Amino acid sequence: MATNYNERLKAFESIYPSILKMSLGENSPLAELKTMLEDFSKNDVIKGEDKFKTLAQTMMTLSQSVIAQSQNTALNMILQGDENELNAEKIKLIQAQIETEKKKPQLIARQTAQIDDNLRIETAKIAQGYCFGLSAGGLEIPKEIEEWVKEKIENVDKK
Repeated sequence: MATNYNERLKAFESIYPSILKMSLGENSPLAELKTMLEDFSKNDVIKGEDKFKTLAQTMMTLSQSVIAQSQNTALNMILQGDENELNAEKIKLIQAQIETEKKKPQLIARQTAQIDDNLRIETAKIAQGYCFGLSAGGLEIPKEIEEWVKEKIENVDKK
């Protein structure tokens, strides 16, 4: 998945003039300030030179703010795409994990069956070894133990 930062920058460039117009246009805080300064000037609350200085200071502050905010917005738009791509990959990973979790019960059942098989085999080996030990020692193997060993050996094939 190739990231095209130039496309994102072009998208920002296409919408930025509208954002700037809304920020500085007719119903913006700057327009409201200009209206207030005009009213102050008409009512002799503020003199022409003070009006100019206030407006110039406001324009400078506003310009700095607009530039900083527009750069921040552009950077966020560009980086947001990376975050969206990352989220898409996270979703794929989560879906793969879900599929893995769905298969776990089958695996657990298989492992449990394998453990049961191994236990039956070990039990049969122990029983057989016990009988062999008795017979090697010259002892007669009781009928109950012979049947128990035979049963354990036959159980190896059962599931």
